[in-house]
Amino acid sequence: MAEKPRNLLIANGHELIGQLSWPKGGGKKWLPYSINDAREALHNQILEVAEFAGNTQERFAPRREITAKVILHPSFLAKSYFPSTILRDSGLSILGSRPVNITPRVGRSETPKNQETASIFVSGTAESFRAMDNSLLSTYTSAGRQEQFARIELICPYQADEKLRISVDTRWPDYIHVTMHATEADADILTAFKNLVEELGGRISGRGFRFVPGLTFVAVQIPPDKIHQVAQFTRIRLVRSLPEIQEEWKLTPAITKAFGAVETPTEAPKSSIKTAIFDGGIANAFPGYATEISSAQQPSSSIKDLSHGVNVTSAFLYGHVKPDDKYLPVPFCHVDHHRVLPTSDNPEQALDILDRVITALRSAKVSGNPYRFANISLGPVATFFDDDVHEWTSRLDTELADGQTLCTTAVGNNGFLEGELGRIQPPGDAVNVFAVGAADSSQKKWNKAPYSAVGPGRSPGYVKPDIVAFGGSNEEPLPIFNPLAGSVVSVAGTSFASPLALRVAVGADVLSGSVFEPITLQALMINGTEFTSRNHSRSEVGWGRIPLDPEEILFTPQDVVRVVYQGVTRPGHPQKALIPVPKGLPAGAKITIGATFCYRAPVDAAHAINYTRAGLWVRAYKAPKKSMPLFGGGMYKTEEELRKDSMRWDTVLHAKRKVDVDDLDNPYFHINYQVRDEGEAVRLEDSVPMPYALVVTIEAPGVLNLLSLVQAEYPVLQTLSTAGDTQTGIQT
Repeated sequence: MAEKPRNLLIANGHELIGQLSWPKGGGKKWLPYSINDAREALHNQILEVAEFAGNTQERFAPRREITAKVILHPSFLAKSYFPSTILRDSGLSILGSRPVNITPRVGRSETPKNQETASIFVSGTAESFRAMDNSLLSTYTSAGRQEQFARIELICPYQADEKLRISVDTRWPDYIHVTMHATEADADILTAFKNLVEELGGRISGRGFRFVPGLTFVAVQIPPDKIHQVAQFTRIRLVRSLPEIQEEWKLTPAITKAFGAVETPTEAPKSSIKTAIFDGGIANAFPGYATEISSAQQPSSSIKDLSHGVNVTSAFLYGHVKPDDKYLPVPFCHVDHHRVLPTSDNPEQALDILDRVITALRSAKVSGNPYRFANISLGPVATFFDDDVHEWTSRLDTELADGQTLCTTAVGNNGFLEGELGRIQPPGDAVNVFAVGAADSSQKKWNKAPYSAVGPGRSPGYVKPDIVAFGGSNEEPLPIFNPLAGSVVSVAGTSFASPLALRVAVGADVLSGSVFEPITLQALMINGTEFTSRNHSRSEVGWGRIPLDPEEILFTPQDVVRVVYQGVTRPGHPQKALIPVPKGLPAGAKITIGATFCYRAPVDAAHAINYTRAGLWVRAYKAPKKSMPLFGGGMYKTEEELRKDSMRWDTVLHAKRKVDVDDLDNPYFHINYQVRDEGEAVRLEDSVPMPYALVVTIEAPGVLNLLSLVQAEYPVLQTLSTAGDTQTGIQT
């Protein structure tokens, strides 16, 4: 049967990107309080904080500084509204921030409602807080500084009880995982903490301190009855129980299916690319296709770890086995399988694994050959909290912010649990990873697999998982070839959906001759996702299910055109990206315009509510000065979600909209790079250029010559080079 004609995507949409002027801003921001209101509410609060600072013992308060919370009115949760000037004038340091829900004294409506806002952590001495109070009360304080006081709802000490996230079910009650507001340069603070721990009969982990900008992580062994005293150390942000490693989801034994024999390939991989997989080892199960890398100090692999590592790697190399398959495909590339399991059964096992992952990623960069692709199908069991990030999340986000690596991660197999216990597991909540959940079927009708963890993620990164891929279920197991068993086996879990998704990205990369950046491949995959039911929710399946054939994201039906833009934007240089809708479409016709933006962002782990330091401001226009609502209500479901302004700072934007062609006149996107810091202007010259990917689809039902119409009007646009191209291997 002849293959249906189809369109190959247009690869050089960046030719349609130009510069644009920046629109003027809005009017003056509404203030809930006058300076007199602020004085009445805050004066006694600040004095109480100063008294708390004066009464805190120095062993808990290095530099004689305590940590307090400055909670803003909900109208001022954005980082640009932080009252930085009045805080720093008083000698206070901003340490970080997190979201908190409050009911303000005054709201825009007659009856204020509970809303999310920013709680800022500040550090200072008793004298600093008294200086703040003097500035509040002074009649000489400038109007601008008075306005900053008027943004504040509440000031109070950050108490030890608020820092504790101790699980009653922890396997290791005498171990804790501490997050501190400190950096490598704060040697006096780190020493003071170590001295306190030892004074209380504890010890710092031999791993020592681990750092991301603004935060320090450390594991501590301490008698359980001393944990509360440790939490009194004023620079501590959080005290958690140490996490265990996620368990594999098991199929019901009765439904495990038998499969026919398949032959393995002998040809070399299709490309010289190397992909990193971090898991439980493979021994020599894939000669010529995968190499195990491990430390001589590691214990030998257990059967359980080895089986998991082999199945994850096989899913990536060969994909899922179809019922009529007799031969496995030649893998797209070679795998460096980093055996990060097992680690000894000690309380720090999850942190040991993270160290090995970070070391491998960093070493590859130092060698000059960073991994273009990576997969992590394991992680800690950690209850998801919107108000703070985990060490796994923040360290991986920091490592992957440069955009050199597309890293897929499994979101976890705890989705059958209720409430917070069923939410995505670290590092699936990271903004710079591609978080993959599981679909229960590879067929046309599908749903979220019952075990697949659910979102939402935190803001930004609200849509999590990013996508789902077929991961198997009791009703339809995922068939994977296991070379140790010498046969096809039945598996299920997000652990296997994740490498299947990465295989699609690597396949598209190899077939296209590696002309796209890793972030562009992510945008292509999201742009090619499908929903088959109105019952699918963003929190369960993200942007949708991806196809498992890489060609499906490179080709479209004849009445659909897909255009790939790879751009770089700089602060202060807004861009205009034309949407190539041809003029020759039937009058009165309706078309669908879809768009996916993806980028990598530097993160500020200490500021959970303003986690990304940069973002894209994107607006769509049907014609000059005629907006086309695209990103917004279609991405998020409730007014509260929209109010968080996630859209402006999320590293993924994706939406579709039907429009009347008669309303279109050279439609375009307005793209602007934004940076944010603690209420102070960020010098444009200090901000690095941001690479981004934009994928646009134009769907014109029944217009089978759509591609030729687009290229006739925009002759600069070229499809991906294929004609007899042995490099791509794509046949048109």
